[in-house]
Amino acid sequence: FFALLHLGSFFCDDGETFHRPSVSSRKVKPLTHRIQLTSQRSSSNKPMIYASIVSRQSFFQSIAVSFVGTSIVPPADVESTSNNESKNSLQLVPNTVENGQNKFHLHSNAINAPQSSLPLENKMELASYLVRKYVDEYLKEDPAMAGSLLRLAFHDAATREERTERNNAGYFTGGPNGSIQYELLWNENRGISRPLEVVQKIQYQVNEDLKNHYKLSLADCIASAGAQAVQSAGGPVIAIKMGRNDVAKADPKEKRNILQKETSRSLVDTTLPSPGLDSDGLRLYFGALGLSEEEFVSLCGAHDLGRHVTLLNMPKECLKNLTRQCLEEAPVLMPFISENPDQFSNIYFQKLLKWYDREVSIGEVAFIPTDVDLVVDEGLRSFVERFARDEDRFFDKFTDAYVKLVDVGTKSRGKY
Repeated sequence: FFALLHLGSFFCDDGETFHRPSVSSRKVKPLTHRIQLTSQRSSSNKPMIYASIVSRQSFFQSIAVSFVGTSIVPPADVESTSNNESKNSLQLVPNTVENGQNKFHLHSNAINAPQSSLPLENKMELASYLVRKYVDEYLKEDPAMAGSLLRLAFHDAATREERTERNNAGYFTGGPNGSIQYELLWNENRGISRPLEVVQKIQYQVNEDLKNHYKLSLADCIASAGAQAVQSAGGPVIAIKMGRNDVAKADPKEKRNILQKETSRSLVDTTLPSPGLDSDGLRLYFGALGLSEEEFVSLCGAHDLGRHVTLLNMPKECLKNLTRQCLEEAPVLMPFISENPDQFSNIYFQKLLKWYDREVSIGEVAFIPTDVDLVVDEGLRSFVERFARDEDRFFDKFTDAYVKLVDVGTKSRGKY
């Protein structure tokens, strides 16, 4: 027997025990490498940009490492005044897809000119590449962080609300704008501090790599990290736009336009969804974000990577007085799905149907009300059944839903 204590958010996971002390004392795994960009000229006098890998651990097994869409190869014909300058420098060049592997890539010849002369579009593409590279490397060491990074992206983006009082359908508040850094004390955002710290470290490192040539926003870094987290966990490749702006304050927590149908549990009065919403409440909430029923059901599949806080092994003083710090430092976490909790797949939907048929064993699943809404409601259950038997369909719809959430307020023409 165990007791589950949900964190008060539909998009919960939460992965890790983490208390939010001063920045200097936070325990987050350091990045194992960074990339320095330098400009040199080839023998043909063509300016090139090289990405130098500076490692504190052995990052490459060999000097040539190939990613889908981008090969990292030694510069062959560089004239350099210093041997040390070209040593360990790696040229980024386009490549073709290999074996259909889900790896990140550059879409164009973005790095064959000095950074100062690169078009803004190519700078955004390069920033996206670097974010995804750092996230992929981090998740190799800590795969359980994938669910936390995905939850962070949801919580930053899902606060969007249309401003109906202005006759402009494109005018909204909230959304993917980096405001999550000011919303850490919201009950819905318990446990979000640690993935935010990881993303902020990655943002800082990318901006160090790019120097003063381009400044990556926190909003872009969060959205790209969430997409790469899905991909690194075995999910679909999600290409998104770049160019989001950061805000300097929290988004509104209470909705201006309160939504409700007949039932009390359908009340939608906050910009982040309640874990107690019924199926009508889910339709109202996600419909306001522009998602179809099939899309928001697919989005619930993110709980395949999710985790709960539990009361197991909680200190006695916390059991007597359950404070926020107790929740942040909970010693035992329970995944929604005990089978392969760090692998993104359609198992979540298969387990929902198994739960509905009363065939699950103790400890096999740990669902919350919004999970079971999906199978109790006959209309939503049809999508659960479809995703349970067709993982490709689930991946396609999840990609559509994620892009709709995060591709708001962007500037880039392409998706990366």
